[in-house]
Amino acid sequence: MRFLVRNITKGSLVRRAMWGWAGIIVLVLISMAASLIIIQSTEGDAERINVAGSLRMQSYRISQVVLRVNHGLQKTESSLEKELNEFDRRVETPILAELLDLPPSNLERQSLESVLREWSELKTRLRVHAEDDELPLLAEIDRFASGIDKMVGLFQAHTDLKIEQLRYIHGVSISLVIVIAFLALLDLFRTVVIPLRELVNAADKAKHGDLSARVDYLKNDELGLLGNTFNHMASSLEVTYLELEERVARKTHELRAQTESLELLYETSRLINDGVTHASAMRSILNNLKRTLGGGDFELHLTPQALAYVDPSENFGRIENDDAEPPVSGAVERWFSISDKKHNYGRLLWRAESPKIIEEQEQLIVAVCDLVASAFSRDWKNEQTWRLLLVEERATIARELHDSLAQALSYLKMQVSRWQTLSERNADKQQLADITAEIRTGLNAAYGQLRELLTTFRLKLDEPGLESALKATVAEYRERGSMEIVLDYRLGEMALRPNAEIHLLQIVREALSNVVRHAKATRADILFNIGHDNKLIVEVSDNGVGLNKESAGPMHHGVSIMNERTQSLDAELAINNNSEGGVTVRIDCDMDKIKRTGETTIHDK
Repeated sequence: MRFLVRNITKGSLVRRAMWGWAGIIVLVLISMAASLIIIQSTEGDAERINVAGSLRMQSYRISQVVLRVNHGLQKTESSLEKELNEFDRRVETPILAELLDLPPSNLERQSLESVLREWSELKTRLRVHAEDDELPLLAEIDRFASGIDKMVGLFQAHTDLKIEQLRYIHGVSISLVIVIAFLALLDLFRTVVIPLRELVNAADKAKHGDLSARVDYLKNDELGLLGNTFNHMASSLEVTYLELEERVARKTHELRAQTESLELLYETSRLINDGVTHASAMRSILNNLKRTLGGGDFELHLTPQALAYVDPSENFGRIENDDAEPPVSGAVERWFSISDKKHNYGRLLWRAESPKIIEEQEQLIVAVCDLVASAFSRDWKNEQTWRLLLVEERATIARELHDSLAQALSYLKMQVSRWQTLSERNADKQQLADITAEIRTGLNAAYGQLRELLTTFRLKLDEPGLESALKATVAEYRERGSMEIVLDYRLGEMALRPNAEIHLLQIVREALSNVVRHAKATRADILFNIGHDNKLIVEVSDNGVGLNKESAGPMHHGVSIMNERTQSLDAELAINNNSEGGVTVRIDCDMDKIKRTGETTIHDK
């Protein structure tokens, strides 16, 4: 390119244009200079011709004076002398005298000298002529006039020659200017218009995306440099465009693969979370994985622990030893572990169609294996949770039996032993009757406690969450009491510990039972809300008759039950009359102690 730039000066368009304009200017200057020279040389020619013509006229006048003098026609010798002097004056004018300074070979000088010699001779004869010499003298004057006429013709011819030379110079100059202008225009069309048109066409094609357009004009001038530069630029752009297209195609392929991977992970997560047993969608997950990777076979080998959560009809492989080392991966076989930090659930075997395995494919399979492991882990945790709930429920049943029915039966056992002892000692009938009445009262109390326990133990949470159980309770007591019961549950999706849910539900049921049996109310409101300091507030209020000393007795047993359950929650119970009538049962409990995600464990008392 540098070599081309250095060589541009040899064929530069500007240089060529300057030479053309310089040629035209030189021709114009030459033409103008020649015109000035010729015009300068013709200065005085008209006067000289005019003076020479007047000499011819003066010779005719002299001949007329001679005739008149000879014939006495109003002319005298003095008139002839006057005419002769006039002729001398005219012939000696500077415009004619300057011809005598020309070279002797000059025709005009020779013609003037000839006229002067003849005039000198003629003038002498005119002064001494006689009347009888009139005709020869007139003839001589005529010859002299003819000589003058020749000199005038010579002057005119010389002037015409100069004019003809000027015309010739102008013609040649105009012709050369026209030729140079034509050649310049032709060269301009050939070296500027055509290359520019080619450049414009190529640029227009490039503008519309055709980067294969090239310029053929590559000479050593400015447009040749532009052509070379355009071709180089177009080639670079074409290469860059092809590289960009390749990169865009590669990135598009990568994005498509990533999108498919994300779709696979999303579908895997959806299949895992939709099923009742999270591992029930393993076959669909394997089929989706195969379709996403575009080939290969997958085999799932599970441990006995994981096989317990999978449909046996799937016929997945079995791994007897959880701690066994996985087989070594081959050229087209890859083993992937399905495990978490605590448990190993199996392995996934991938038989690829090609030994060339992309790292992103392995990462995708590892991610799917992690999701599958999380599914088995969730199944295991759910199983452990239900086992814990079962153990806690059994512990609750045992506690309830120990705190209520077992104590009542122990008391009855002691009373029976007392009655038997007194009977063997022949005690009076009144004493035995009192013991029998106490036994009957204890049996009735034990029977009531048994019915309460049966009601508690038969309570089922058919749907997950406390809210659904409360709705079922509201529907039950609404039918039993024929009154309006409104539930305002504001805990949202917050989950409580199973024991806490049972205790709160039983407190609400006991409060509603007291409202139905003793309050004579037409409406009851149940509120579950979170107050200040992360406190759970439970309120059961009615518009009944309220509390008084007479009604405290029948409600004493229900209040005792609510107190016991409140103490199990480490909560506070308050029962107060409303200002507008009715009673409000309120429980304040620390949410950190009863949340399912809380760190504090509730100890049943």
